[in-house]
Amino acid sequence: MKYQLADHVSFTEVDDEAVLLDLNLGAYFSLNHVGALLMARLLDQQDVDTASAAIAEQFQQPPVAVRQDIALLLEQLLEEKLIIELAD
Repeated sequence: MKYQLADHVSFTEVDDEAVLLDLNLGAYFSLNHVGALLMARLLDQQDVDTASAAIAEQFQQPPVAVRQDIALLLEQLLEEKLIIELAD
């Protein structure tokens, strides 16, 4: 599965974190280091499985746990309408 930012959202990396700014609402959603890394990979058109595997390997964490955490984050971002799911 691939995702992209919604048209009304800006992505900015700051140090080891990132911010998604909803330009319509003037609200922001902050991401920690891992969330920022995930978002950067998704914006580079990586699919979720590839990004999850790379992050799990980089941080030496169980792939299943990383995939679950990423799924929760993506669910939140979709609910907030900050990202959209791309058709395969």
